[in-house]
Amino acid sequence: MREILTIQVGQCGNNLASSFWEGAMLEHQIQANGLLTDPQEPVGNQGVYFQEASNGRHVPRSVLVDLEPTILDKIRKSNIGGLFKPENIISGIDGAGNNWAKGHYTEGAEIVDSVMEAIRKQNELSDVTNIFQMVHSIGGGTGSGLGSLICDKLREEYDNATIFNQAVLPGIVMDCLVEAYNVGLTLPHLLEASDQVFLIDNIALYEVYFKQLKLQAPMLADLNKLITDHSLCFTSAWRFPSSGVDEKKIKDMMQHFKLGSLTYIKNDIVFNYTCQTELLTKSIAVSTCQTPEVVKSEIKIISDSQNNNQNQTALLQCSKNVSQPLERMRHQFSRMFERNAFLQYYLAQGMDRLEFQDSLDLLQEQVQKYEQQ
Repeated sequence: MREILTIQVGQCGNNLASSFWEGAMLEHQIQANGLLTDPQEPVGNQGVYFQEASNGRHVPRSVLVDLEPTILDKIRKSNIGGLFKPENIISGIDGAGNNWAKGHYTEGAEIVDSVMEAIRKQNELSDVTNIFQMVHSIGGGTGSGLGSLICDKLREEYDNATIFNQAVLPGIVMDCLVEAYNVGLTLPHLLEASDQVFLIDNIALYEVYFKQLKLQAPMLADLNKLITDHSLCFTSAWRFPSSGVDEKKIKDMMQHFKLGSLTYIKNDIVFNYTCQTELLTKSIAVSTCQTPEVVKSEIKIISDSQNNNQNQTALLQCSKNVSQPLERMRHQFSRMFERNAFLQYYLAQGMDRLEFQDSLDLLQEQVQKYEQQ
């Protein structure tokens, strides 16, 4: 059986993962107290994401990390906060100040040993942890800097495991001026240490709501729900009767960076909810399975499968469209770097210009690579 350990890092990563856990609990009919709604008829294989304790409670296989405590305190007080193991919730005090170097080299380095110890203990409770799932933004200081550091440590310690990242990219209007630096400095580590990176482009998410769903003011919860739907669908083949594609085939058949999509039908209109601005031609169906009847909503999920019993499909797509958000980051990174803008905040943490130049060169290389797809 596959067992997935989720590592949620930073404010964005923890907000997004909270939505994910609520969705996973709904799919497996797990109540807020951790008990199954009907213990006699469990829904799917909840052991992929949840560890069953001796008292019958189902505990998320998760480690929650942030360099400041606000979002983690909020999760503790939420309706599902009691399910997480207290020792798996790890925070700093002051945050990373949107600075990749603080997340990677200074403040983040001070707590990374505690994070890895929590991962080791959680791993010891599992039969076999096949997959590490990292959820983080790569625009902020913690999600990018500490997130890439944790990814490096995972690869060092668990060389044979599969590591995949759900990495949220900034939109055109950035929350902080240095987000492009943070993205560019993170990508070399994700290329080296992780097996797959599922890019989540905020611009494309908003376009889904504006252009396809005709919603003018989507809330953060709406965006998180769309991402959650794809995340759960991606792993549904391991949790429900399915015809899924093994993760090794995904690694062998496709490039490192991918964009995801789901296909829905609502009111007889077919939508393709993509994490990019247009549908790509190169794709692989990674999960087709039957959605549990108890969690079907007014939006029915369909697939292109000829098996009518299979009604949910997640796609991973890889083509030149991957270059679009990467080029946006490269352009912004290059403009700032040419003017030495904000470099002093990173250099003060022990970095040098060469690390920036190497990151920019690699970002340019990746843009060109995906433009040729």
